[in-house]
Amino acid sequence: MYMGRWKLLSVGFALAIVLAACGSPGTSPSGSAGGSGTASGTPTKGGTLVFAGARLAASLDPALISDGESFRILIQVYEPLVDLKPGSATEIQGVLAESWEGDPAGTEYTFHLRKGVKFQDGTDMNAAAVVANFDRWKNLPKEMQADAYYYGAVMGGFGADSAISKAEAVDDSTVKITLKQPQPVFLTALTLTPFSIVSPKVLTATNANDPTKSKFGTDPSLGGTGPFKLTGYVPDDSATLERYDDYWGTKANLDKVIIKPISDPTARLQALQAGTVQGYDLVAPRDVKTITDNADLHLLKRPSFNVGYLGLQVSKPPLDDLKVRQAIAYAINKQAIADTIYAGLAKPAKEFISPASQFFDDSIQDYAYDPAKAKSLLAEAGYSDTKKPSIEFWYPTNVTRPYMPDPKGLFEAITQQLEAVGFTIKPNSADWSTVYTSGDGEAGGNYQMYLLGWTGDYDDPSDWYGVFFGFQGDIPNLEHGFNPPGFKAALDKANAALKTAERKTAYQDVYKMVHDQVGSVPLVNADTALAFTQAVQGYKVNPTGSERFDSIYLTK
Repeated sequence: MYMGRWKLLSVGFALAIVLAACGSPGTSPSGSAGGSGTASGTPTKGGTLVFAGARLAASLDPALISDGESFRILIQVYEPLVDLKPGSATEIQGVLAESWEGDPAGTEYTFHLRKGVKFQDGTDMNAAAVVANFDRWKNLPKEMQADAYYYGAVMGGFGADSAISKAEAVDDSTVKITLKQPQPVFLTALTLTPFSIVSPKVLTATNANDPTKSKFGTDPSLGGTGPFKLTGYVPDDSATLERYDDYWGTKANLDKVIIKPISDPTARLQALQAGTVQGYDLVAPRDVKTITDNADLHLLKRPSFNVGYLGLQVSKPPLDDLKVRQAIAYAINKQAIADTIYAGLAKPAKEFISPASQFFDDSIQDYAYDPAKAKSLLAEAGYSDTKKPSIEFWYPTNVTRPYMPDPKGLFEAITQQLEAVGFTIKPNSADWSTVYTSGDGEAGGNYQMYLLGWTGDYDDPSDWYGVFFGFQGDIPNLEHGFNPPGFKAALDKANAALKTAERKTAYQDVYKMVHDQVGSVPLVNADTALAFTQAVQGYKVNPTGSERFDSIYLTK
């Protein structure tokens, strides 16, 4: 996940999951199983945790976020109807919905809501509130739709373009959602924080639907149902969360959580060592040994569910030449990058989906590191020592991502490898949140070559290849401009397959076309890690990185 992407709407994901399922009544999502690598014993109550992320939230409106740092804060406050089980990227459990069922055609979903749940403002979480949220998402003003990435992407658009035909309250605790066509990925998408249910009273009071007057996206509110309340927010300084004592499920152990933004991973480590924070995310690979060698600290690793890649805008010369793109693929020593930039905590990637996915195709043969082959391909394309292909190469600043812990270092390593085979590289950089991922940056197709990646939201190829190489109508994703003959038809066919086996087979054709035509270059699948003092226990990791703090407790 990250800000600023198109996503291809999937019509096929494990059809069986739309059938009846339920969570355990009276138990919050983190009250069930989930490994943490923590000390045993009864969790203690109370205390304050100061935690460092790379940034704070892009918005405080869950409908208008699409990046992990925003998720980190708002997932503590707001809850969806259903969610992923702790530690899983595939298993779904009930949250605000105790149970649900989908019709065999996959066009109707009925949710049976948990009774007695109240929003933090004291109003009831009921069917009318859920319907109000679905109606809000569908009818967001045009000025806000670009920020509501996940709704527009998953539901295919807003208003008349939305895949949702109707949301209705059957009774006070039952909601029925009718879709225009089968969308089996619909249920899985509802696990995402942007589909959290917010108090209609708060939405009205903050003018949440008025892009010129809304305070909801900038001021803390009591609009959630989660285990923490957001009681303070100072941009670029801190977000303060306090335990919600009337939470419907298992109460949080901590009294308070303060999240601080520290963009530099070295500075995050130094803050942990100095005791100004008690935990942080996105540990730089080079710092892992420092942490594991310190008896006062401990490390938690997440299973890899990401891919970092070298993006190519294939519609712009010289990258519109397949031989030039192939030369880039052969010029990059992925293993050396994994060993150095990622300190061994990554493996070379050969396709645009995690190896942990059931849809991974191990038959794909990666481009071997072969500088001589790269030089030969450039010569075939008409280049020489006196006529070198020139490419503008961009990397982001003021950010670390799970798949990109050191953007500048990665940029420098790839630049050196490309220049060694005959490319001329023009370096460029831009701030991650304000320019790089915006329509003025790579999302608008404005960069020839760039560093990027993705952490999967759920296990379906549409959340990977559909994100990178999907279409808006007949227009290919602007980031890549990838649209060789027959590609859209192959992608449409793959997404029309409803059965998992058929879907996997159909997507293999998509993978092969992207690979053979070098739509871009997958680089690594990276492990990620968090670091804590030994006093912090109970944290439960998830491959997607969407994790709650209510299970954390302090031992001293």
